Amino acid sequence: MKNLLFRWWHSETNGVTAAAIIVGGASLASRVIGILRDRVLASTFGAGDVLDTYYAAFRLPDLLYTLIILGALSAGFIPVFAEYLDTRGKDEAWRLAERVLSVVGATMMIVCAALIVFAPALVPMSVPGFSPEKLDMTIRLTRIMALSPFFLGLSAVMGGILQATRRFLAFALAPVLYNLGIIFGAVILSPMMGIEGLAWGVVLGAFLHLITQASVALRMGLRRIPAPSLRAEGVRRILWLMAPRTAGLAVSQINMIVLLALASTLSVGSISVFNLANNLQSFPVGIFGISFAVAAFPNLAHAAGAKHDDEFRQTLAAATRKILFLIVPSTIVFFLLRAQIVRLALGAGVFDWNDTIRTAEVLGIFAMSMTFQALVPLFARAFYALQDTWTPLIAGLIAEAFNLTLAILLRDPLGIIGLALAFSAASFLNLVMLWWLLHTRKKALGAGDVALSFAKTLAASVALFGFGWIARQAVGTIFPLETFWQVALQAAGTLMVGGGAFVIVAILVKSEEFSAFRTSAVRKFWKRGEVLPGADEAQIK
Repeated sequence: MKNLLFRWWHSETNGVTAAAIIVGGASLASRVIGILRDRVLASTFGAGDVLDTYYAAFRLPDLLYTLIILGALSAGFIPVFAEYLDTRGKDEAWRLAERVLSVVGATMMIVCAALIVFAPALVPMSVPGFSPEKLDMTIRLTRIMALSPFFLGLSAVMGGILQATRRFLAFALAPVLYNLGIIFGAVILSPMMGIEGLAWGVVLGAFLHLITQASVALRMGLRRIPAPSLRAEGVRRILWLMAPRTAGLAVSQINMIVLLALASTLSVGSISVFNLANNLQSFPVGIFGISFAVAAFPNLAHAAGAKHDDEFRQTLAAATRKILFLIVPSTIVFFLLRAQIVRLALGAGVFDWNDTIRTAEVLGIFAMSMTFQALVPLFARAFYALQDTWTPLIAGLIAEAFNLTLAILLRDPLGIIGLALAFSAASFLNLVMLWWLLHTRKKALGAGDVALSFAKTLAASVALFGFGWIARQAVGTIFPLETFWQVALQAAGTLMVGGGAFVIVAILVKSEEFSAFRTSAVRKFWKRGEVLPGADEAQIK
């Protein structure tokens, strides 16, 4: 059994769907724990000053990590590392990884130290509406959480290695450990240390994120950490590919900071409401959109590197159809049950019905753009696989400028709802531009097959909405919906009736994606039944 678990933890995953199932399953666990994390935070502190301070303090460390490491490193590192593996051999690829790890570690040490030193000057610019007491606490929390980008930066390199070599399990589970660290901070450290315990929980989560991925990556070929240097051709090429992605992320993050700054001038708790609703809507976006984008990226990168255009188009179209099949009904569910989702996920302790209603209103607006948000990561990674990080930058710049302009125009008349509307509209614009630019470059992207698949999914989703709405209203009429279980019963009834209608229509219209997922699930369970008797000799496929 021990050997089986070891092989399972370190084994390569073949196939986009299999990889997406692993990433999606772990993402589901992470998102569930993330909702539990938000429930603990909301029930303990409510949508008020304390939680506003925590989310505001989180912004600058997250900005540094996102700009320097997260998407930028993946955009540059994975295609180049995959190319090295295919054309120069494993030894050269691992030496490249060692050099990148050294440069990233040194860079993150410098920028984290700079954030700690300059936090008193930087934080006030991001939250101009905070009182002096609230601002002082935000600065203290920011300085503690400034330690987390260092661990996350090193972990991102490990994660890039795991993605490029198709070892998705540890990569996918790292966020689970990250969220558990934050929960530990809220439940264990916060009662002892006050609000600062939350910040130390973030640092602990970042460290757990690192050691989870390092446990696999360090066994694969990393031998030593050389002195930081930019002389290697591969490192310079990665930095060149990272530059436009970093610029695009900078605009996105600055835009988010501006949105939070606008929210800080609104009623107390607006920052908390915005963040809590955003975290909830990111649940299906992360599970379905990002999971398939991450799983497809290595295949897209290898196909692009080998100049296999047909394989590239087929991989992209197949991933698009699968994302649409999963995210469109999720959008319907989140819009239909927005109040129930917020109440069940966050409604405890001091998070009252007023907080629930405010958050549900924002979640409803976010739900309108979940499909667009889920497809953007896939289309952006298609460009990254082509070693083109400039095109997504241009599209992102235009979308974020539109987002900011619309947010400023809608803030006064609509408040926090206006900020959510601006965010959703910008997501739609970003997706349209990426699709058009990619279609122009690669010509046929299987648009006909994607359109037909989307039409079938939409038909099933309409049935989900119609029958689900009837069930929701019927249960709401019978029960007063005053307790957790009454709200849960309404949500469950809606999902059962609406879900049943979705499945029936999907079968009637002969949805290929529904058939594929059903077949894949049957095979997985059947294979598991065959494997268990001979577990010691099992091979993870």
